[in-house]
Amino acid sequence: MTMQLRQKEVVLDGSGSRKIIVCEAGWDYSFRFSELEKELEPLLADPNHNGTFKFFCKNYYSLMASCVEGEVPTPQEAFALPRLYLDNWYWAVWELNEDTIGSPCPKEMNHEEVKFRDGSSVFVWQSHGLPSFVLKLVELENEAVENPLEDDPQGQMFVSLFYPKMAASCNGSGTIPSALEVRNWPRSEIEKWLAPSRRLNPTWYAISEKEKEQEVTEKKKKVRKRSGG
Repeated sequence: MTMQLRQKEVVLDGSGSRKIIVCEAGWDYSFRFSELEKELEPLLADPNHNGTFKFFCKNYYSLMASCVEGEVPTPQEAFALPRLYLDNWYWAVWELNEDTIGSPCPKEMNHEEVKFRDGSSVFVWQSHGLPSFVLKLVELENEAVENPLEDDPQGQMFVSLFYPKMAASCNGSGTIPSALEVRNWPRSEIEKWLAPSRRLNPTWYAISEKEKEQEVTEKKKKVRKRSGG
């Protein structure tokens, strides 16, 4: 019985000159994955690499590189790729390895258009865990931590917990208003954007809701202590 591993050619640049062959995981996959995880340890420990690069290495690179036949881009080369081509690489890995990923590869990208009262609009997308969306989310969350609104705690909650998810869900769909700009919008206009972002990417918000619940619980504990309860 002859059974070959399925393969798919993936283009990694606009000219079409740089290509890789993504393949179905074979017997050697888990060994290669473990080897790559070990090779990444020095990069993850290096303080000169930023948080988004380390997140990519830890959550994407080993999986994606383990399924490439022949020459594989280094972690630095892969991270430097335009995000569209990084998505195409990940999508090909997913198509050929649904059992390894743990879920069926989507057939389409669901999205909704949000129209604001000033005539502007944004497109909100379901991320499906694609690198371009998730890495954008990580970048925006890191930016919010590195540039806190120290005199505006409510604003800080918005720009660190909600805006990154709202903006990342619009990744690649034109010009997106900044966090500080949206923070001062009417609540009704913010909700127009927040609702579909939460609906299409519920797992992103599950963490925010949990953090919010923990914050409320801590406040209640402090109130009880002050009241002697």
